[in-house]
Amino acid sequence: MRGIGYQVGGGKELNADAAVRLGLDRDWLVQRTGIRARRMCAEGEDASTLAADALGKALRSAGLEADRLGQETVLVHIENGFVNLAPPAAVALAARTGLTDVRVLGVDGVCSEPMTVLDLASSLFETGRADRVVLSAAFDYERVLDPTDAGTVGLFGAGACAVVLEPAAADDPRRFTLLGTAWRTDAQGAGLGVIPVRRLHRDARGVHIDAGFYAMDGQGLTRIGLRAVPLVYQDVLRRAAWRPDDFDLVIAHQPNVKLLEILMRKLEIPMRMVPTPVEELGNMGPASLLINLAIAMEKGLIKNGTKVMLLAFGLGFSCGAAAIEFHSDFSLRQGSAGK
Repeated sequence: MRGIGYQVGGGKELNADAAVRLGLDRDWLVQRTGIRARRMCAEGEDASTLAADALGKALRSAGLEADRLGQETVLVHIENGFVNLAPPAAVALAARTGLTDVRVLGVDGVCSEPMTVLDLASSLFETGRADRVVLSAAFDYERVLDPTDAGTVGLFGAGACAVVLEPAAADDPRRFTLLGTAWRTDAQGAGLGVIPVRRLHRDARGVHIDAGFYAMDGQGLTRIGLRAVPLVYQDVLRRAAWRPDDFDLVIAHQPNVKLLEILMRKLEIPMRMVPTPVEELGNMGPASLLINLAIAMEKGLIKNGTKVMLLAFGLGFSCGAAAIEFHSDFSLRQGSAGK
């Protein structure tokens, strides 16, 4: 890993205030989710602007200039933010940030797809098909949430993160070893989180899309997660030749604190090993796992010899895991990575 950068929305809402707005007790949303506050897009911000800011910070952290990167670099971008229908979000991000000569791939997905991209990057490096992979993810669901739905209002934030990955030499001060990855999809869970398009209408002004609010079956997602996530977790333990007590830290996708607690009990992992920035940020979809990793690095949790289990899961239903061992302290350049 050569660099990392993240950006969260400039706005903020306390879940206590959101609960009062919904006519609930002030503590209702906090008690239900464990989320106290959510970062939201401020005026002039959206998923694409957050993605561009995070990517710029990641490139600066890596000591790279966008206009000097070419076909040896692959940008893979995951975006959920409903900014425009075309061009693809990944291509728009490349143009916006000056990465006009790199290869670009957009991934259509949500919370766990960074794990899929990590596996893809490993394959590209092993086959010599790329010298560098930039993994980027951005998320903002605020505009597709029903403001009266207590089941979704207190969950989601807005943010983006980008990671610059390169095959590392033995003396690289930012080197880590990817010991194993696994990911899977259970399409039987496809209907557990939906934003339906009800009708398309075309007139002289353009195409008008009548879409529903985001609807989520939280209990259904929890049930399928408790079944599927242990499978990828056990698969990665086997691939890495780790025992359950061999790793030091769990960097997990951040749906909400309560769901994380349920899942960690299922995996028999103590919560003291699982940072929970979701408490003050909210669920940031595919950017969540990466932002959690960046914050852990900022806080000095990633040191020489630290063994990290990455876990991600979400709509699809999809989930993934990876075992990583860091070989030196990863020192983020001052001011280059954070919010």
